[in-house]
Amino acid sequence: MRKLPARVPENQRLGTILTNPGGPGVSGSAFVASGGQDMSTIVEGKYDIIGFDPRGVNLTGPPTACLNVESKFVLREYQLQLQGAPFPSLDNTSQREHIRRLSAIQAGHDEACERNGNPNMLQSVGTVAVARDMARIAEALGEDGVNFWGYSYGTILGATFAAIKPNLVKRMVLDGVADSELYFNDILEWGRATMHDTSKTLTGFLSTCIDAGPNLCSLAVPPVGSNETQTVDSLRKRLDALYLRLAQEPLIIPDSRTAGSGFLKASDVQSLIFTVLYNPISWGALADALVQVERDNGVTAYNALYGSFAQIEPRSYSQNIYNRSMQSYGTRESLYPILCGDSEYLNMTNDGYSNYIRELGRISPAGEQWALVVGGCRGWASRSRERYTGPWTTKDGFPILFVSLDADPVTPLPSAVKMSRAFGNESATLLVQHGIAHPSLCTVQNIRDYFVSGKVPKNGTYCTP
Repeated sequence: MRKLPARVPENQRLGTILTNPGGPGVSGSAFVASGGQDMSTIVEGKYDIIGFDPRGVNLTGPPTACLNVESKFVLREYQLQLQGAPFPSLDNTSQREHIRRLSAIQAGHDEACERNGNPNMLQSVGTVAVARDMARIAEALGEDGVNFWGYSYGTILGATFAAIKPNLVKRMVLDGVADSELYFNDILEWGRATMHDTSKTLTGFLSTCIDAGPNLCSLAVPPVGSNETQTVDSLRKRLDALYLRLAQEPLIIPDSRTAGSGFLKASDVQSLIFTVLYNPISWGALADALVQVERDNGVTAYNALYGSFAQIEPRSYSQNIYNRSMQSYGTRESLYPILCGDSEYLNMTNDGYSNYIRELGRISPAGEQWALVVGGCRGWASRSRERYTGPWTTKDGFPILFVSLDADPVTPLPSAVKMSRAFGNESATLLVQHGIAHPSLCTVQNIRDYFVSGKVPKNGTYCTP
């Protein structure tokens, strides 16, 4: 774990905030190193900020040990990206062949864990175990409860803690809320629910580009041979046309310098868009890359997707300054033992998987990409020793502050509404931020007042940029 100390004198210090950035499988210690200062500024430096690596993640050991070097997981990610989702949807014969190859790549992780992995750790990395660890961390620090700030999957961890340790909840902000009930009980429905607002977010990207205009967003410039003013609808049609063209003939990349030579296919572009929707600060660069692909130059997009694979080194997990097992590349090594172990066993045929991918594609413009995440749990053998399946109606020591955008690519507003209602008005309140690409001083002030003064916003508070 890593601590960013409070900046105020001891007599003004309010305690410790534990944080989790999401995933599951993202390093909390690395998150505090990169983003802890921003969190500290919001709470006026009055808390220590501690990011910890949950069980099976990064520096926390012992490792699950499914493969002996991390570069093997990186190569698996490369195979998965190269195969890609069957997008746009293929004819039945081609779709079956594609799904067979995709399934073989995805099944390799679970089979490696069954053959090589540490079974005790694979059954001990679940969310409930980590929630109990949070109570132990607070106890070791001499705190009488837990202050917590969780994002995305971190909201599932926080909600689980609040449900099983309600008397230990002090201040808890759950930001970008996932549906905890579906996460544990129905992973397929969780996948569907997660995609609820992705289309709104894509519309936000496109409309922000139109509002910025041709001088600031290259995608707002009419394509070659057209003088028509661009609209959200016309940009969607351009994306659809680009997908269709790349599905018929992938774009050859002779030399991308960083990632070498290769080709760019439709699912690559869909994957890139989905990834960047999380990060509005990069939307301008995404627009530039898409225009370049339209003009048969896919180097920027290819580098963004494949450049990291060219940097891998086949070194031992313990070959680092800490001389202990550490993850360096951000693969899905930790994601699946946690996600799949927390959920019910997923028994799904290849045809069922194909249908699910198509279904999510109808729900969301990035649904095929999310279906691949869920599909990684097909046949996953190991289950967490302890799983929490509800209820979520526990009365907590202090009301939880749920925070949600009204359009988010993977943590939709309906999930926040559902979870806040489940805990009830005495134990939870919901703050909604309007707008996608703009920060809100209102949201920051409400979070600050909640942590610093214990002021709970009125349920349904709506913040604008």
